[in-house]
Amino acid sequence: MSNQRKCHKMQRWQMAIAFALVFLFAVSFAFAAGQQENQAAGAEETVTLEWWTWDSEEYDEASQRAMAKVFEETHPDIKINMILMPVSGFETKMTTALGSGVGGPDVTFFSIANWYPKALPLDDLIERDNFDTSIYYDAFWKTKTQFDGKTIGLPLGVGAQFIMYNKDLFDEAGVAYPEDDWTTADYLEIARKVANPDKKIWGCEILKRPFRAIWFNHGEDVRLYSPDSKVVEGYLNSPGSQQAYEWFYDLMRSGATPSVSDMETLSSENTGPVDLFMAGRLGMATLNQGHMLNAVKEGMNFGVVREPGLEGGERYVNAWSLMVSIWEGSENPDESWEFLKWYVGPEGQKFLMDNANLFPSIGSVAKQYKDADKDYVQGFLKVLEDTNVAIWRGTHPSGSKVESGIKDLWDKIQLNLISRSDIKAELDALVPAAQLTLEEAKKTLGK
Repeated sequence: MSNQRKCHKMQRWQMAIAFALVFLFAVSFAFAAGQQENQAAGAEETVTLEWWTWDSEEYDEASQRAMAKVFEETHPDIKINMILMPVSGFETKMTTALGSGVGGPDVTFFSIANWYPKALPLDDLIERDNFDTSIYYDAFWKTKTQFDGKTIGLPLGVGAQFIMYNKDLFDEAGVAYPEDDWTTADYLEIARKVANPDKKIWGCEILKRPFRAIWFNHGEDVRLYSPDSKVVEGYLNSPGSQQAYEWFYDLMRSGATPSVSDMETLSSENTGPVDLFMAGRLGMATLNQGHMLNAVKEGMNFGVVREPGLEGGERYVNAWSLMVSIWEGSENPDESWEFLKWYVGPEGQKFLMDNANLFPSIGSVAKQYKDADKDYVQGFLKVLEDTNVAIWRGTHPSGSKVESGIKDLWDKIQLNLISRSDIKAELDALVPAAQLTLEEAKKTLGK
């Protein structure tokens, strides 16, 4: 092969190599540029959600912030801006935001019935993701998720009122411990026997208000108004309602409770039923799971039993859960749903159970509680099986306004301003004003 031919061949190889290098450089540059574009696009797609919450006995600020970080680690495209609100100012800020339609949170508690129309319906999202709503305790699903035929939130945690009794005081008085089938008559008798005025020990506390579990336990006609939310007559002043008020009248004159003046003094000293119970001065008190856990920490010798009722009658429990919802004005409904179903689903509730004081609204998670085998926890979980007062209250959101207008009778009984025989007439006299309040309250709900 001549030198000239060798030279041409070498030139062709050099050009081919040069072309290949240029091609590889171009591909590398395009790939790097694409990566940068993807990273930039990814950064742009990261969504920050506004989450309004508060500090409570069940979940403090630290545990909630830690929970949000765990969520962000598993959902890198969503950031959570947790805004801790004072409970006292939460209602005002929410009412303002929802009313103006500006500045509301993506996710928060919808704890007032007037806010319900502003919550985003979740039914389509639940169906799309095949989210299993049967994991929640049925009573709380019915009471803390539904409005106007739609699902508007998920229930976070559970709480309930029950009777805590001091076993040491019962033993000292030689009184048998109450059992789940006890009656309101039993309650009166036991409270009298446990009370020891010489030692400033009372059998029970003064109840705070009517139309709670013990009221509902007096019969199906003991309601503020009719099932269709139209009529007060025959419910507020029903035979069962009269019987419940008469029972309270007897309790206030049993000598088993502190006097009203005692309670005023104790209240001014920041001492209420829980403090009296913890101090060993109340044989029985209507308390909740947070108080129960505090009694455990103090090493108290106590038991838990449901509130009393009528023999053979249906039993109710004043139980609650907080509904967490998405604001209808959220600009990020899909991401808000991702957070909501994690936060109020098994992952989030288990985190708050393990790292705070939350009792979850999911039975399978509650069974994993560290002291699930203890008698007090078993007693608490058993109480949750009773019919929830909130089932009625949740479907009758005007009840709180009607109840606030009938407080005079309660006060008169406490202050001994009426006789027992006056109670029926007093109830009858309350009906017209209560009817008007009901009708006005329904208007605010668009009913």
